Amino acid sequence: MTPTDSDAAPTNRSLGASELPPAAPATPDPAWRMAEHWPELSAALSSQAAEAADRVLRGLELLRQRERLSAAEMRVLATPALRLQQCAKQAQQILRLQSGQARQTHEKIDLAQVIEAALDDRRDEWVAQGLTLQRQLQPVELLIDPTLGYSLCHAMVDWAQRFGEHLELCLERDPVQACALLRVRTRDSGQAVDAERLLHDAIEWLLLRQLAATDGGIELQRRATDEGVELSALFRRTVLAL
Repeated sequence: MTPTDSDAAPTNRSLGASELPPAAPATPDPAWRMAEHWPELSAALSSQAAEAADRVLRGLELLRQRERLSAAEMRVLATPALRLQQCAKQAQQILRLQSGQARQTHEKIDLAQVIEAALDDRRDEWVAQGLTLQRQLQPVELLIDPTLGYSLCHAMVDWAQRFGEHLELCLERDPVQACALLRVRTRDSGQAVDAERLLHDAIEWLLLRQLAATDGGIELQRRATDEGVELSALFRRTVLAL
């Protein structure tokens, strides 16, 4: 008996385009904008820069120990790596402050003591770099996070150091207003500082702006003087003479 179509074994055949099941509508990917991801990018760049600088410094130290580099050569080659390492740390500090990871506790402190501790902490580093720093600090009480005040002092010196090696740091209270004024000036004789260079927003200035914004009661100003530059920080919170 001849098998009918219904009795025949099934055969494989391709479905035509008209027979394909309808495709599910594609879900568009959300728009990607760099402006929304700059913190991740900045964190990655600063982390990799810090790691690269650390490797370079460890390699140079190994060469020095093996007497393949003199002390003078070591200083010359290490300077760019140290600069890169410092920039990476400053960028990481900006990110922590901007993200709110650094919790602020405003305390009543003597700012002069905080500044003295900050300056003493980096004394050896600055001496090795040829920096001279004179200080005139009046005892002043105000409300500020101690760590922020400590960091602000370092950032102000780092900013001013870009313009000269002889600095003067002064802390005084305003006898009229309830505020304190911290100033750092360069005392290097030479040609006037170019306005474009003065107003260039280097990483030190960006850190200073972020520190001031985080505190909420600090006003910053930078200007050229006959002897170089001056950076001032005006503290608007309650200030009392000790």
